[in-house]
Amino acid sequence: MRIVRSTALGVAALGIAAAGVLSTTGTAVAGQNGQQIHFKDTRKKVASIWIYGSNQNGQNVGLCWQTPTADTYVRGHWWKGVVDVKLFGNRHCDEAGRGLITILHPNIRRVNDDSDWQTVRY
Repeated sequence: MRIVRSTALGVAALGIAAAGVLSTTGTAVAGQNGQQIHFKDTRKKVASIWIYGSNQNGQNVGLCWQTPTADTYVRGHWWKGVVDVKLFGNRHCDEAGRGLITILHPNIRRVNDDSDWQTVRY
């Protein structure tokens, strides 16, 4: 009986510890120190975007992201301040061919209480 009770107490303690960890990891860094970008292509002309700007660590970062649908979520990258978003008509952020459409300069909020996402529209 003592082994069963010890095992039950161990499992209960492990469950409480796991719940504590899960409750503290739910808040993303983006909510307090930058946002992830939700690109909304209202004109349905953009095949890729190049985003360049400051990330959550204050480092300048650039990346090309394909936009296969009207709503594209650039996950895993957090931005803050004014960023450059180059819009391309091709899938490779290439200025040749149907290349560069325009450049947007959205100001990405550092803090957003509602979400980890900021929408950039074209």
